[in-house]
Amino acid sequence: MAGTRTYPRELDRPIRDVQAYLSGRGGLRPFAVASADFEPLPPGGDRELPFAFVNEVPAADLPPEFGAAFGEGVLARLRGWSRGGALPWALRVRLRHAHWRAGESTAAGFAAAGEQAVYEFDESVAEGTGPRRLVTLPLTGRRAEPAGPGRDVHVRLVKPCMCGHYAVATAEFTPLPADADELFEFVLDVPDERLPRPYAEAFERGLREELYAAGDGRLPVRPFRVRLHDAQWHEVDSNELIFGVAGRRAAAEALGPALAPGYGG
Repeated sequence: MAGTRTYPRELDRPIRDVQAYLSGRGGLRPFAVASADFEPLPPGGDRELPFAFVNEVPAADLPPEFGAAFGEGVLARLRGWSRGGALPWALRVRLRHAHWRAGESTAAGFAAAGEQAVYEFDESVAEGTGPRRLVTLPLTGRRAEPAGPGRDVHVRLVKPCMCGHYAVATAEFTPLPADADELFEFVLDVPDERLPRPYAEAFERGLREELYAAGDGRLPVRPFRVRLHDAQWHEVDSNELIFGVAGRRAAAEALGPALAPGYGG
């Protein structure tokens, strides 16, 4: 969570087109694409619960329960960062665009997309950059075919001591073509019983941080599909922070030294 100021914080400007994308590829996560505007809460808003959600996607384009779930996911993540019962931000969130697939999308998936959007919003504010573009909207419906062969990257961050850490992951990085809908796709092929979902999502966030570290932060250095297909964790020494570092290190290795300006070791 960015900053340590008094809660709730007030936005000084809207943050437009905050995107969330869950790839349905592999079948372990439902498919969900969403774009939302995060705006200052209008005057007269409820200060007891300084949050408003507006679903602007027509029911013909998105089942209303999916839109409602997105809003619930946004609020759940904000509540997870609350302090003394106060939300971190006073916000109105407008869901502007969304895509779903019959048989691949669920309300739970759109709730997860809402949580992901809050992370994207928060990082955009913290870094002073535009939110990342994960997909090109509107979607054309084309599923990206690889632009080249995939390559496995193995990361092992293990420090066995009293205050140690533990994160082991192997991910396949496959280049995506320039005309694909996806600018970054994360495919989870490790089930929850082998890696807790929060650790997998932290790894994904680390990937995004590194792959989008150059320029204005809106576009990736290079578009990739990243498939996490093996991981190990430790009940005591693993946490979200170290799996986030593992994601950054994997992305830096995939990019190579010349293309990894955000990697700090």
